[in-house]
Amino acid sequence: MILSRKKILVVITSLILIVGIWTLIGTFTNETVHSETEVGVEVGMKAPDFTINNVNGEEVSLSDYQGTKVFLNFWASWCPPCREEMPSIQKLHKNYDDIKVLAVNSGESKEKVLNFLMENNFSFTTLLDKNGKVTTDYLIRGIPSTFVIDKEGIIVRKQRGAITYGKMEEMINQ
Repeated sequence: MILSRKKILVVITSLILIVGIWTLIGTFTNETVHSETEVGVEVGMKAPDFTINNVNGEEVSLSDYQGTKVFLNFWASWCPPCREEMPSIQKLHKNYDDIKVLAVNSGESKEKVLNFLMENNFSFTTLLDKNGKVTTDYLIRGIPSTFVIDKEGIIVRKQRGAITYGKMEEMINQ
């Protein structure tokens, strides 16, 4: 009986060592050197380009706004924090001609989104991510989520959760 316990201990210890070594090897082989042109979703990385339809059925690409600062927000009409920050996004859209607001809605019907926008008099560009690809590409785990992308297409700010108008201004002016 004592011998079998020792064997079990040896097997468990060996497994722990193997997993540890495997993880260590994976860490070294998967390291990424970040550059300003690498595509990603972290501050300092090039924002992933996308092409999806707006609520009017027209194709819109992020790259259409190269040379313009972009305020990119992910939201849904059923999300209370999203609904709370929408008036501030509208105010930002109205007050800053040099900033392009793009609001990406994932998973809701065009009719539902249009009704929500019309009921609240929101006029910023709203995009429909029907298949969730853009939401996935930006690694959105919770909404609202916001990115500020500079004129060169680099992510300069990233924020999860609802933000105030003051925070929006801070994000676009840094």
